[in-house]
Amino acid sequence: MRNIGIIGAGPAGVFAAINIKNENNEVYLLDKNNNIGEKLKITGNGRCNVTNANYYDEFMENIIRNRNFFYSSFSRFDNFSMIDFLNKEGVETIVEDDGKVFPKSSKSSEIILLFESLIRKKRIKYLPNTTVENIEKTDCFVANTAGKKYKFDSLIIATGGLTYPKTGSTGDGYNFAQSFGHKIIKAKASLMPLYLENRLDVKALSLTNKKLILRAKEKSYEIIGDIMLTPNFITGPAALKIQALAARDQLESLSIDFLPDLTYDMLDTKLISLFERNSKKNISNVLNILLNDQLTSIVIDRLKIKRDIKASTITREQRKRILELIKDFGFKIRQKENFNNAVITSGGVDLKEINPKTMESKLVNDLYFIGEVLDIDALTGGFNLQIAFTTAYAASLDIKEKV
Repeated sequence: MRNIGIIGAGPAGVFAAINIKNENNEVYLLDKNNNIGEKLKITGNGRCNVTNANYYDEFMENIIRNRNFFYSSFSRFDNFSMIDFLNKEGVETIVEDDGKVFPKSSKSSEIILLFESLIRKKRIKYLPNTTVENIEKTDCFVANTAGKKYKFDSLIIATGGLTYPKTGSTGDGYNFAQSFGHKIIKAKASLMPLYLENRLDVKALSLTNKKLILRAKEKSYEIIGDIMLTPNFITGPAALKIQALAARDQLESLSIDFLPDLTYDMLDTKLISLFERNSKKNISNVLNILLNDQLTSIVIDRLKIKRDIKASTITREQRKRILELIKDFGFKIRQKENFNNAVITSGGVDLKEINPKTMESKLVNDLYFIGEVLDIDALTGGFNLQIAFTTAYAASLDIKEKV
């Protein structure tokens, strides 16, 4: 009987364990935490966005790095396979308008309870509060902990990346990989807020349908969507997405087009008309027709004029400056790696050294890497969790075929 070791009891590690276990093997699931799925608890704001129901091509468009690597394993276990798995195990799911899939209960605890029950049912040897200090390889893998050595015929590294380190993601998998000669692509925080160099005088302000232009050293990115302005950073779906696209770039500046539906000429004509028809009103009241009060305030502050001056006194140069600020309000971006506030890690084990069909190392037989420890990441919306489940399933198939 073969002994299979899995280091890390997050979504990838647990899913691999429950798919591998059969009468021909013993599966050991080791984790430094007291409970499984610590990071899974907080995904989707605690609702557990398990996957996304987009069809194949649209799903793949959301894999932003190393998409080609994912094709083989995804063809064997895709997002609909995951939904079917959950439904067959008694977990009803719902699909929201954007394709996000949640348990109908909207509770991550339902997914965790399912995984815990399957661990017990399949008699997987779960070893909590077990920190693997190092791994050796002779005729088998030897995982050394503070109190015991564990020997395995096959070993899966499912330790995650660096995001949310309080949940146990502290980069252990990178060290294990390097000890076996694997190259690590430098880890970068992805799907995180854009931090501002200078404080913005605004309360938390949610804005819909705004255009972001993020300029990096060698390229720029554009996206239209919903954002939230705060004094120290910009967040919201569009901000997280554009940050993820540029996570490995050297960022330089960000600008927001507050009225992307209007061209410069269209907005200029509109401003002239508004100023003429409201010539006796304060400039702040006139701009509030186009913007809300907080946006008006930051535009006027940047313009360095008083809120109560009359629209009739605005010069042509000031009007042009207002136009520019509405269409291209710029910020200096503070390059910051905040893994506490990032959703996912971009970077990890170099995929050139991993078999895309099985997740087995090309350098060391019977050594596998799955989930966030790999250099593959996606946008928010359930895509990253699906990467974890898909790569776990791929490894489980290969290991069972070897028995």
